[in-house]
Amino acid sequence: MSLLHVDNITRRYPGHLAVDQVSFSVQPGQLFALLGPSGCGKTTTLRLIAGFEQPDSGHIRLHGEPITHLPPYQRRVNTVFQNYALFPHLSARDNIAFGLRHERVRPLGSAPARDAAARIDAVLELVQMSSKAASRPAQLSGGEKQRIALARSLILEPDVLLLDEPLSALDPNLRKQVRGELKALQRRTGVTFLMVTHDQEEALSMADTIGVMNAGRLEQTGPPQDLYHRPRTRFVAGFLGAVNWIGDAGIRPEAIRVTTDSTQGRPATIRNVTFLGNCIHLEAELALSPGPTAGPHPANGPRVIAEIQNPQSDFHPGELVHLHWRPEDEIRPEA
Repeated sequence: MSLLHVDNITRRYPGHLAVDQVSFSVQPGQLFALLGPSGCGKTTTLRLIAGFEQPDSGHIRLHGEPITHLPPYQRRVNTVFQNYALFPHLSARDNIAFGLRHERVRPLGSAPARDAAARIDAVLELVQMSSKAASRPAQLSGGEKQRIALARSLILEPDVLLLDEPLSALDPNLRKQVRGELKALQRRTGVTFLMVTHDQEEALSMADTIGVMNAGRLEQTGPPQDLYHRPRTRFVAGFLGAVNWIGDAGIRPEAIRVTTDSTQGRPATIRNVTFLGNCIHLEAELALSPGPTAGPHPANGPRVIAEIQNPQSDFHPGELVHLHWRPEDEIRPEA
């Protein structure tokens, strides 16, 4: 049985349909990511689950019980906001304690009862922030602020922790480090996470299940590998990563092999070479004719990007090459 079930919810604003008949389920212990561009309805969906807004139609259930019209404080969910919403005048410890003082807290399952101070110590250790307990938010880095915001929510033991763009306030270098820490924390605690993000790499690297949203609708849900390799729509294919469209088929850049062997694949002319450190991106123009009779300098066909993992490869603009890929690597979406 799913822990959280969202059933056909719709949310309208004047002149705008923000969430359009969205349905999905989240299993216990999962990290579920709602992924999509700005304005797709993902944050509105999160707010509907949190109880900050009410749907115009549809139902939300937690443990099979309806929570659609319950106020936020009566739902066993907590939200970590994009800006973390820490109190600047309180220490890290007092920010965490604030939740205990102002929220209804249930017993810790079968664990022995502990006083508030011991619980705060435990959650500070869990997020590896014991040494910063006396620090105020202005004295913390972006990653440290996020840990305190997580601790403030985790100490309340929610059934589902909702995260609104949890890494967007961090710089790119720190973001990669923190997303690993966040996933490790989720595994250690076993708490179900529902995360909203516009970052494809975040969703692919962290989530057990991804739901891709577009224009208020949920286009596809599933494990990251399934969505990446078997997208049902062109939007999902393109939003999860680069894709070359050749007729009705899509080919990921990393699936394309580049060779000077004229007996393999389709002739093409290299138009641009981009060095990216760990790989090279080749932009090539395919021949209009797929066969070897296209002439010595094929051109005027579709342009494709090929990703070569060997950065020592020596290719140059204007060079004649041949591109090939396996039929099973072709993406053929339904829409």
